[in-house]
This record gives sequence, structure tokens and C-alpha cells, in this order.
Amino acid sequence: MISRFEASSLRLLEIEEDGCRIHMEKGSVQAAESAAACDAAQNALAERNAEPVHTAESTTLQQIKAPLVGVFYAAPSPEAQPFVRPGDRVEKGQVLCILEAMKMMNELKSPVSGLLRSVGCRNGEMAEYGQVLFEVEPC
Repeated sequence: MISRFEASSLRLLEIEEDGCRIHMEKGSVQAAESAAACDAAQNALAERNAEPVHTAESTTLQQIKAPLVGVFYAAPSPEAQPFVRPGDRVEKGQVLCILEAMKMMNELKSPVSGLLRSVGCRNGEMAEYGQVLFEVEPC
């Protein structure tokens, strides 16, 4: 349903049936406010979604995957600098991005310390569950 909505010319879609309500809106990028810090369950999910990857150079990269479907925000607001960029050193627990799902802003924190090697999503794009968002070289 989300894919069809994104591909359509509609800017707003609201559906309510049997007590279930869906609200989708395009073009209203709101400043991503820091929501309450991720609780222990979200951090555990992020750690479970982090997998080591062995590259040709035999360097082990830790993949950090999206724990949910949502809009990827690289910065806390449209005019702010990104939380992280490739080449940055990241610390365990550091906010890497915000994923917006159902108008809830969810901070994705790094499960490891190391050097950020890649970012797998663009600001404002929809991130899919399990999509590799970051690759970190632990150090």
C-alpha cells in the first residue's frame, strides 16, 4: 500500500475501517525531533540486526540494518548537519539516524564503536525492514 501511495499523485491518504486508521501524507517533511531515547528493546533489536560482513580486504564490517519500515532521516532537522557521514568515528550508543514510522520518530543507535564506512539510504527515503543502513568497521 505504501509503494502504491508513493507512486501515486496523491498527497494525503486517510483510511478508517473497523476501528483501524491509516494516515499517509507526502511533502510535509517535519523537523525530526528527538523522540524519547530508544528503549532497551529497540537497542536489543538494533544489536540483533547488526551482522558482521567479511569483505575482499578481509576487513570485518558490521552491518546495521533497519529494525522497522520507516522514513530515513540523516539529520535531526532539514537544515541540520547529518548525524554521521562515511569516514566518521562512531561510538556505541551514538545516534546514527532517525526512522519515522506512523508519525513516531525512532532514533537508531550504533550497537558498536568504530569507523563508519557506508550509509545505505538517502535522506527522506523509505527504509525497508532489514535494509542495510550503515556499515561500521569495528575498532
